[in-house]
Amino acid sequence: MAAKLLELDKNVTYYENIEGGHGGSNNNRQAACMNAIGYIFLWERLK
Repeated sequence: MAAKLLELDKNVTYYENIEGGHGGSNNNRQAACMNAIGYIFLWERLK
């Protein structure tokens, strides 16, 4: 899918959290970090 998007000159941004379980984090610190990454991404894209 990423290769197809790149062929179409689309921005492909991907981040994979390799820690945590199905919820994306296994403690509050990891959850806060993932939330911060998401908010920073949105802030950079929407400003």
